Amino acid sequence: MRSPRQRAVLFSAGLAAALVGGGLMAIPSVASAAVAETRYEAEAAPATCDGLIESNHTGYTGTGFCNAANEVGAAAQFTVSAAAAGTATIAVRYANGATANRPTDVVVNGVTALSMPFEPTGGWTGWTTKTAAVQLNQGTNTIRLSPTSATGLPNVDRLDVEAGSSTQPPGWPTQCARSTPIVCHFDVAPGNYTVTAWMGDRDTAGNTSMSVEARRRVLPAVSTAAGTITQHTFTINVRQPEGQPTGQGGTGNPGLDITFAGSAPKLSGLTVQAATNPLVVYLAGDSTTCDQAVAPWTGWGQLLPAQVAGGAVVANYGDSGESSGSFLGNSALFPTMKPLIKRNDLVLIQFGHNDKSTSASAFRGNLTSMINQVRERGGVPVLVTPPVRRHFDGNRLTPTAQHVNGVGVDLPAEMRRLGTTLDVPVIDLTAKSKALVESLGPSESARLYLRLAEDGYKDDTHFSEYGAGKMADLVVEGVREHNLSLVSYLR
Repeated sequence: MRSPRQRAVLFSAGLAAALVGGGLMAIPSVASAAVAETRYEAEAAPATCDGLIESNHTGYTGTGFCNAANEVGAAAQFTVSAAAAGTATIAVRYANGATANRPTDVVVNGVTALSMPFEPTGGWTGWTTKTAAVQLNQGTNTIRLSPTSATGLPNVDRLDVEAGSSTQPPGWPTQCARSTPIVCHFDVAPGNYTVTAWMGDRDTAGNTSMSVEARRRVLPAVSTAAGTITQHTFTINVRQPEGQPTGQGGTGNPGLDITFAGSAPKLSGLTVQAATNPLVVYLAGDSTTCDQAVAPWTGWGQLLPAQVAGGAVVANYGDSGESSGSFLGNSALFPTMKPLIKRNDLVLIQFGHNDKSTSASAFRGNLTSMINQVRERGGVPVLVTPPVRRHFDGNRLTPTAQHVNGVGVDLPAEMRRLGTTLDVPVIDLTAKSKALVESLGPSESARLYLRLAEDGYKDDTHFSEYGAGKMADLVVEGVREHNLSLVSYLR
């Protein structure tokens, strides 16, 4: 089953200027380019599976997934189309519930292009994505995932193919240090910027991820063969402090910081220019949402940008320790965010973790005030119920884990009722995260949160990077369910 989606990435010709400390910095831009992404589900033609099509592990897309035979060469194969010859980025969504890698050759049109290890994902419902760049011919191509060990493939859910652009990379930017990881700094004023990166190298293979500002992940590691360069465009929000608005965990550096990491980071070009009227998704929330400056803590809002294409941008105003009332009253938080909201911008509002003694009427009043003020600016408010804590009674989460607070208020239920009353979309992250955590159980669900042996801390409220990614997935699921305007920009 194919579900094509087109998105255009537009660049103005010539030079774009960004204000820098009272002066001007000329930033080269590039010619217009179009990027097309097509989804191919593993369970339906034109895909084939050397094994079984199953649906017994939740979290897949489409109607099922490919569970290939556990043997060398038992493959999943996709027949894909390309409008023109050139580089394409492929993303394989898979789950590996075993404890070891499942090494696999990626064979394009009969030739092995590269290998993917397909690491364990913590369970057969732990779906994740691996990305690589390959060369496609114009017209019909085959992409075959062929395992090289007797353990066979992981379960394969789908393949996304994103055609590249013929734009030539502009060369090494002077704002980037020649180091590993590659660290770049642009002296730009607060605002929104279009960032285009060319990853890969003419002579050597690479494996490159991209993060910005305070550990905001915008692209997981992309593997590139020697001679392959892929172009990626994002819209990035820059503010000061760059992490949490109140400066918790550090204020960072003024301007825009970009880090290219991975096992072998390769960069062939990078441009930054002021963005023109992007869709902004503002996040109002607490420590489970915010841009955490210090690892291993990770807010789901920190990983949401990895799912958002250029033309839309996440502006995360989440801050540790905030309740619905304190966020309204702190001058660095809602009062700073509100004047920035423009018509049709989305504002995702998540509170509850720190409303431990807030009455039902006060909670509703605080949320109502935020909703009304967002609407005054022409924005679109969206309520997000808080993700669950990992507090079990047997195999079920306790009421405290589900945010029934110390004075007996069921905070998520209040948010759902308020959404109905005020005609506000509600992404029920409480229900979604409860289903995920309980499906994993008391032991396996620990991976979503901070663990003493792995992270140096035991914390059943705050997320690991893996867990924050899973929560971001659930938020995106809710965005799709409500068909919010961000849907058009989801990667």
